[in-house]
Amino acid sequence: MDPSKASESLALIREAGNATRRAMARAGAGYQFVIWGLVWLFGYLGTQLLEGAASGYLWLALDSFGVVASAYAILRLSRRVRSPGAWKFGFFWLLLLAFGGLMMWVVWPLDQEEYVLFVTLLISMGYAVFGLWASTPLLIVGIAIAILAILGWQLLPAYLGYWLAFTGGGGLIGAGLYILRAWK
Repeated sequence: MDPSKASESLALIREAGNATRRAMARAGAGYQFVIWGLVWLFGYLGTQLLEGAASGYLWLALDSFGVVASAYAILRLSRRVRSPGAWKFGFFWLLLLAFGGLMMWVVWPLDQEEYVLFVTLLISMGYAVFGLWASTPLLIVGIAIAILAILGWQLLPAYLGYWLAFTGGGGLIGAGLYILRAWK
């Protein structure tokens, strides 16, 4: 292949990637990251500050909020974008959560610290895989959250909830704001 054809092909590939990111942004991907970043922020703070069942009830309320807010954002914003393969992203998350549930069932019982770490690593893996499809910065966010979660677990176990609130929740919020600004 001559250099001009190769350059033209690379430009087409780059433009297709940019078009995909713009479509995902218009469909609400940035809002999804912000919503779930807020859930993580308040949920992990609650894990650190609340005792036993109270933490579980807080997570139930926050996850319910996350599901409802995500569904609202998807229904409201997806009208802007018509993509025949968009369902695959939602199905990916359903599969990830289903397999995560099965893995948790196999390794149960977990103490609270192990449970929190397992969920964090599972979801950050999902964000990393999502980043492989969509954008290198999201891949980096997923990997960074996983690495930071392990570091916090090893170095600051007594403050793991605080650590995950700000690194995990803050990382997702930052990724969402990045998408909202950079993927226009």
